[in-house]
Amino acid sequence: MNTARVCTICPDRPTCTAICPDVEAILPSMEAGRIDHEDLPRLWRGMMFTRAILDHDDILTGRQQDVVRLYYREQKDQKEIATLLDVTQQAVNDALERARTRIGDFLKAARKKQARV
Repeated sequence: MNTARVCTICPDRPTCTAICPDVEAILPSMEAGRIDHEDLPRLWRGMMFTRAILDHDDILTGRQQDVVRLYYREQKDQKEIATLLDVTQQAVNDALERARTRIGDFLKAARKKQARV
């Protein structure tokens, strides 16, 4: 339903002072997609970890690289990846988890090494 059309045919239009329920129902919610400041650190960590996975995919196995590329770069979901690679969705999930763990371990080791220097 178009807001202009609703308002155009509304008999109360000449004296309208507030948004009526019909128009309010078709307006986007101000809360939809809202991010609170408490969410920012978690989102930042997720973004940085995703960048780390993509930057260091050379330490992953070939299968993990394929899954990571399809998941993070091409934004395929696990079911699509499973179909493309002719494996189960669980195998895709396992490969993603192993890739995340491997990158996480790599980053921890790099931080420890840097702290010693």
